[in-house]
Amino acid sequence: MVANRWFIDSETGDLADVLLCPPDYYSWIPSNDIAIQSMANGVRIDRAALKAQFGELVDALKGAGVSCHYLTAKEGMPYEVYTRDSSQTTPFGTVVTRLSRPERKGEEKQIRAFYSPDEIWKTCTKGNIEGGDIHIIRPGLLAVGVSGGRTDEAGAAEFIGWFEEAGWTCRMIRFPEHFLHLDVIFTMVAENLAIAAVDVIADEDLEWFRQQGIRLLPVSYKEAMRDMGCNVLALGQGRVVSPHHSTRINQMLRAEGLTVFDPELNQFSQGGGSVHCMTMPLRRKSLQSA
Repeated sequence: MVANRWFIDSETGDLADVLLCPPDYYSWIPSNDIAIQSMANGVRIDRAALKAQFGELVDALKGAGVSCHYLTAKEGMPYEVYTRDSSQTTPFGTVVTRLSRPERKGEEKQIRAFYSPDEIWKTCTKGNIEGGDIHIIRPGLLAVGVSGGRTDEAGAAEFIGWFEEAGWTCRMIRFPEHFLHLDVIFTMVAENLAIAAVDVIADEDLEWFRQQGIRLLPVSYKEAMRDMGCNVLALGQGRVVSPHHSTRINQMLRAEGLTVFDPELNQFSQGGGSVHCMTMPLRRKSLQSA
């Protein structure tokens, strides 16, 4: 029985295992505003740089003691590299999410091939919900982004319902579809500490985060959209992976006493994703046992 092999109850517990996908068939397509802008400006993927940057990310994770697991890259799935979206590890088992874009629907088969059947706790069946909008902040506290695009209210409500049944405090964070996912404008970097595009998130949601004891470090609109600056990965123990080009944000994180691993990831950020999108944590140390 391996049903409890994968477990997370936070975004910030010590990361032990992560799910990745090699960018063998990664490409930019006009399915989000960031990729559309890059393509309109005549920017093109440098495939040698792309491969090297993925290698930098893997090296950073392994250097931090994280075990890396991989989906099999499949032709015709240009965004399979963004493993954050197609499943969600929880304290109760894995959830298979419900992807919105037609070019991503086939990723569900790859997810089911990776997990054993008894590892899958739930399968989302209503609306759409993607892992980039799901933030298991800490034990008992969940936020789900709702843009009406990648995640809609029906999908968020179904997911939240499962956690509310378990006694969790949950909140939908609504924002314009332009921002794709919640992890473009908000991400935890350490326990009770997050970076956020504070001018984008509604005042009542900012207040809710603060009421939960979460301190917010401000990120500008340009940093969030141009650099994918909020899209970072907490490793636990005061460590975080953040793109090399996010110079000011990395300085801000280091000023907070965090250790920053900063692989170059601009080939991904220009297509609308970065390190948080590219990583689905499979196993973290529970904050309740920390």
